[in-house]
Amino acid sequence: MRFLLSLIFATTLSAAFAQELKCNVQINSQKISGLDKRVFERLQQSVNEFMNNQAFTQDVFAPEERIECSLYIILESNPSQDVFKGSITAQSSRPVFNSSYNTPLLNVRDLDFTFTYTENTPIVFNINQYNSNLSSVLAYYAYLFIALDYESMGKNNGMKYFTILETILNQIPGDAYSGGWTQLGGNAINGDKNRYFMVTSFQNTRYSVMKTTYTDMHLNGLDLMYDKPDKAKQTILNSLQELAKIFKDNPNNVLITVFMQTKSQEFIHIFSDASQGDKVKAVMLLKQLDPPNALKYDKILKG
Repeated sequence: MRFLLSLIFATTLSAAFAQELKCNVQINSQKISGLDKRVFERLQQSVNEFMNNQAFTQDVFAPEERIECSLYIILESNPSQDVFKGSITAQSSRPVFNSSYNTPLLNVRDLDFTFTYTENTPIVFNINQYNSNLSSVLAYYAYLFIALDYESMGKNNGMKYFTILETILNQIPGDAYSGGWTQLGGNAINGDKNRYFMVTSFQNTRYSVMKTTYTDMHLNGLDLMYDKPDKAKQTILNSLQELAKIFKDNPNNVLITVFMQTKSQEFIHIFSDASQGDKVKAVMLLKQLDPPNALKYDKILKG
């Protein structure tokens, strides 16, 4: 079980235990020609080392407690020397209590990712100072992985990490690489689903029910599925009903969109063997919360 140690003790153990993430990093550079492929191999190595070797918190993690996550980066172009543009897909999960199953916590594709990278230059991040867009984006996803993992284990457990995300956001300069970090900027495809809206929505009390949903879905739902399946499903159904209340006034909110695209397949599995009445309620709510995938939820009624 994770617990908070004093700074001195945590520092002493950091080499063995403090790394929070077990992150699989993959970089696809097939669309870029004219550059030595070793540049991309070293970039992947640098990103891998940043995500897996850096301690982002003072908490102690045993090796088996590290957060399972992945970053899949597709490089689309190299508009100028050492400058790259592309997308990044971030995913994370955590184990369900009394089960061999890992439940997804995040599945998001970030389409606005521009950064500079010079071969053999280390990726440096300072929580109190902006260094580069590459380190800021990577740290953003590291802390998002951590915040959601903690939030899934107790309401407001991830609060200080959501605050760190806000700090990272506020340090981004208004330059050519600020797309994805601003209210008005960013890739048109991302629209209001970028990093800016993710961070500000999590910090907005209007959407505080979203944090409750992460806790109820996991700690009070999936983690009880082995011992109390009916109670667990009812808790998850209730959390969807609460989510529907904020969806009514905010149907395009990024938190709901990302949550539903992360959990859609899992919801089908959860409710396929529920009572007929709960199946009908679940399908109605899921179709309301996730219109793009409305038809797939009919599978629940056939389960």
